[in-house]
Amino acid sequence: MARESAAVVGGGIMGAGIAQVLARNGYEVTVREINEELAEEARERLISGNYGLEDAVEGGYLSEDEKAEVLERVTFTTDLDEATNGTEFVIEAVTEDLAIKGQVFRDLDEVTDEQPLYSNTSGFSVTSIANGVSDPSRVAVTHFFNPVPVMSMVEIVQAPQTDEAVIERAEELVEELGKTSVTIDDAPGSYGFLANRCHAAMREEAQKIVDEGIATEAQVDKALEEGYNLPVGPFSLRGIGEEWD
Repeated sequence: MARESAAVVGGGIMGAGIAQVLARNGYEVTVREINEELAEEARERLISGNYGLEDAVEGGYLSEDEKAEVLERVTFTTDLDEATNGTEFVIEAVTEDLAIKGQVFRDLDEVTDEQPLYSNTSGFSVTSIANGVSDPSRVAVTHFFNPVPVMSMVEIVQAPQTDEAVIERAEELVEELGKTSVTIDDAPGSYGFLANRCHAAMREEAQKIVDEGIATEAQVDKALEEGYNLPVGPFSLRGIGEEWD
């Protein structure tokens, strides 16, 4: 299953997960980190981190031979030009800091030409991220959910200036990866897209209920899990999110 090459900028939990999913679906992937130590940590995270390749083998989702084949398709580097040269698209997955992301996209603008540039931000607007790119039409958001190898949803976010072909390619990619997408419009001035904003509203109301002494956190979680068939309540999800961070 031979596909194009892709670059992932940032090898943290999200970047390693995205790289794994791309490689498992036939992409040649280059992961770029800012120094050799972090690049090695990214490699170890992809192999032995939570939901890494070793977990996939233990769970029966990959054989040892398939694991080796996936690893052969992933390269780690500290050179941004090397990472992005000749790739079909780039996915940025650095820390959730707008200043850092903005600098990454300015750097990408210098070393890339026409390929789509996607951000894995969980809430910053496409417009704010694309400010430093000379051609903002090639910038969009592909927000993968954590853990990437397990979660099926990807939010695709477009700004008015985003090229339609960039969005179409993102939608095709999500389908190739066996995931599901929703494509929504950018909302500058607010943080979060669809799922996180809805969850934040639920969390806010849940906290009010606890603060008013109506119920405990455990009771709120139980009521929402059992009453609405949620896999995990808002307070339990908060704990999981802290572990992921």
